[in-house]
Amino acid sequence: MVFGRVTRGDGAPVPGAALTLCDLSGDQLDRAAADEGGHYQLVPPTGGTYLVICSSSTHQPQASLVAVADRPLRHDVGLAGSGATLGGTVGVRHAGGTNGHAEAGGASGQGDVVLTLTDVRGTVVAVTRSDADGAYRFSDLTEGTYTLTASASRLAPVAETVRIPGEGHVTHDVALATRTRLTGTVRSAGAGRPVAEALATLVSEDGHVVGSRVTGEDGSFRFDDVAHGVYTITASGYAPVASEIEIGPGHPSEVVLDLVPPTVDGPAADAGADRPQADASENGRHVQHGETDDVTEAGDPSER
Repeated sequence: MVFGRVTRGDGAPVPGAALTLCDLSGDQLDRAAADEGGHYQLVPPTGGTYLVICSSSTHQPQASLVAVADRPLRHDVGLAGSGATLGGTVGVRHAGGTNGHAEAGGASGQGDVVLTLTDVRGTVVAVTRSDADGAYRFSDLTEGTYTLTASASRLAPVAETVRIPGEGHVTHDVALATRTRLTGTVRSAGAGRPVAEALATLVSEDGHVVGSRVTGEDGSFRFDDVAHGVYTITASGYAPVASEIEIGPGHPSEVVLDLVPPTVDGPAADAGADRPQADASENGRHVQHGETDDVTEAGDPSER
């Protein structure tokens, strides 16, 4: 008789593991299944050398030779985990919250999203793409903590931490947020003329500056890749300048003041014929609704 216990790497039993006793020609002689404690028992017809095969749906199979004499033989089997799997659905959060936070249930499956799994050292472990329904799957993962990153064109990338056990399946859905291009024009309040070299600043609802743009010759500006939400848009002109002059006989009666246009760290938005124009709300707050939104702020730098 051959008996023993089937365990995994940490010593825990593997109940339900299938054990098969074969002779060296491959013929099956006996079969058994491990009980809740991982114990099993196989009975060979006579003494001799036999092959014991142990398999489990959650672990890698193992085969070993045993020599049976005239007394019971103990043969314990240690199975290595086959690795865990990670999968889920990639969805797109539609506008409905503020500053990129979507309302619950406002996501739809998104295909062709690149998903990257990196370990704690920053090493890329695996890369895959979501299918047409947004489903993705990683297989044969070892236990540990990983960073799952999802990215796609015209969608804000997402990086999330996932914990992978030694075996089993982990379901982790990912929600991406759509982003929008915001364009607008700054005009003077009196004559309605476009104001060039004005500074347009976009501020999020929590008070953070999203970005600033200097208007082009036609007064236009553009913010690319803006998350849906509520913002404040402001427009300002040149900073004031001061110069000391003396007026009287023998002194010039004409003075020239040079205004310095505003600057931003990033590239200024150039004027473009394909950018539509729109009006601003009275309080300067603007909520994005479409693929492209326009904003107009009154104020001519030359009149300030």
